[in-house]
Amino acid sequence: MTHTTDMPKILIVDDDETSLKATQYQLIGKGIRPRTATSVDMAEMLIAQEMPEIIICDWTMPGRNGIDFVKSLRANSETAAIYFIMLTGRGGTDDKITALTHGADDYLEKPVKIAELQARIIVAKRIIKLQQQLVHHQKMQTYTEMAATVGHEINNPLTGLLGYLELVKKKIQQDNLTELNIERILQMIDRSYEQGKRIAEIVKKLTSLKDYRVKTYDDSIQMVDIDANNSTLSEP
Repeated sequence: MTHTTDMPKILIVDDDETSLKATQYQLIGKGIRPRTATSVDMAEMLIAQEMPEIIICDWTMPGRNGIDFVKSLRANSETAAIYFIMLTGRGGTDDKITALTHGADDYLEKPVKIAELQARIIVAKRIIKLQQQLVHHQKMQTYTEMAATVGHEINNPLTGLLGYLELVKKKIQQDNLTELNIERILQMIDRSYEQGKRIAEIVKKLTSLKDYRVKTYDDSIQMVDIDANNSTLSEP
């Protein structure tokens, strides 16, 4: 059976090569071609080359064990979301609690039964898909809020700027420019300049955001609170 593109990227980590190969061949028989590592150090090198979606890792290994590994993954923002299935010969409730509280997503006793492992992988795929959908939703919400912010914060001074420039154009096109007309033109140019400075300041605030907060405008529109963000940055 060939490996298909919808199959998850799986990494198996086990210092027992007999157990490692058995799990690998069982998955290959189900159309999944996992990568394998015999130590946490080797697993980390493989992760650096290609990020897995699921890690199936033995608990008891020389050097850094499964608990050490999952804790290090969770501490790194780039690997924190990897789905982690802990394998172990330990079957006690306390052991399961220990594995789960230290960051494992699931727990499977050895020797591994392929039907059970396959079921756990199906669950993992479903959770991964939900996580991806949530991230996409959050990104879209962020884009929507930023668009609302730009539309509201920049549109008002931009409308004023364009209006003043239109008036300046009409005044200049008059045949007889009086001293009063020239004075009014200069006033409108000054106002246009102020509106331009306001737009530049808004753009500066938007490009320097490091903290993300939102506010409600007009009782319904969610937009980025650029003043709150920038006041936070200026605090000692």
